Amino acid sequence: MKDSIAKILVNFLNNQSNIEELEFLLDWIEDSNNYQTFQKYISVHHFSNWAMNQSDQEKIINEIKNKIKSQKQKKRVSSFRYLKLTKYAAIVLLSVGLGYYLNQPQIELKPIEEVVPTKVTLETSEGEQIIIEESSNELIEIEGKVTAKRKSKTITYEKNLEVKELKYNTLNVPYGKRFNVELSDGSVVYLNSGTSIKFPVQFMEGKDREIEIEGEAFFDVAHDENNTFRVRSNGAILEVYGTKFNFKNFPEDPFSEIILTEGSVGVKSDLNDKEMVRIKPSFKAKLNKSGNDVEVTQVNTKLYTSWIDGRVVFRNENIDNLIMKLERLYNVSITNNNQNLSNNFFNATIYVENETIEDVLNYLKEVYSIDYQVVKNKIIIK
Repeated sequence: MKDSIAKILVNFLNNQSNIEELEFLLDWIEDSNNYQTFQKYISVHHFSNWAMNQSDQEKIINEIKNKIKSQKQKKRVSSFRYLKLTKYAAIVLLSVGLGYYLNQPQIELKPIEEVVPTKVTLETSEGEQIIIEESSNELIEIEGKVTAKRKSKTITYEKNLEVKELKYNTLNVPYGKRFNVELSDGSVVYLNSGTSIKFPVQFMEGKDREIEIEGEAFFDVAHDENNTFRVRSNGAILEVYGTKFNFKNFPEDPFSEIILTEGSVGVKSDLNDKEMVRIKPSFKAKLNKSGNDVEVTQVNTKLYTSWIDGRVVFRNENIDNLIMKLERLYNVSITNNNQNLSNNFFNATIYVENETIEDVLNYLKEVYSIDYQVVKNKIIIK
């Protein structure tokens, strides 16, 4: 075992880990092989009592998550105390120099707002635009027929509707939102921020199940050996054989990315006649949009799929990718004026449902000394 891993494990078992070590350990231990290494380590080094109380991998993962949340909460309390102190300092300033204070530029502390407050929308084949209210439950009618049901953040399409032709809906998920759709065959698609998916209202028997997507989504595809499930996206073609996988292909991405967690997927470019490249679970396929080559590597799939549960992981991200992803997640505008950050790489784990963009920026400021200011609701990195 590498010394650096051993040190992180010792700190964790002695309750002395910092937040960076905990986040690294969380990613590391989710791999089953690493978990076995962890079990051997605590056995060999006589942490037997700890092992007896935490023998389950899921329990250990949850404990690490709780420690991360606890440390982040402590940092928030510390920041709050600092704000209280500056508030009292301002009172002292007022008492000794009110005139000077009033002549200085005033800073108004307000939450950072979204660039454009937006809603999830559904576009029918007839061109009708339906705004999706995430908090309400209702039936969706198209051409006078109940086609789908909406509950919370999921739209479920009716099964076994009699259709004579394929009709398509397009679901658009803007920046700052996430949404799900259950297709008429029972396949479920989890859509990340900034994603659009076009799909048949009802799949037809005897015809391939084909959808189009732009952005990022996790697919849990219903098995049907008679009707292939196919995904098309900006030059990429995927053939799916009853499986679970993450797919990412934003317009600005230089490549399409497929991470397989279960089953089997074939991938190729629609710009050439090359055969499908089949990938196995725990592998990632990258399809280069310019060269049309497919590169396959083994990965820790949790790093790429944990966003479904609200945990977004950044590992060795450069500043441009970090900014681009934060803009999608929180629907904000960020400009980097600090070119010295171009050679840096960043690690972070964000719990999107519980942490605001302010929380993330303050974390980056504290850990990486990234300074920023908000000017007319735009985040400027200085």
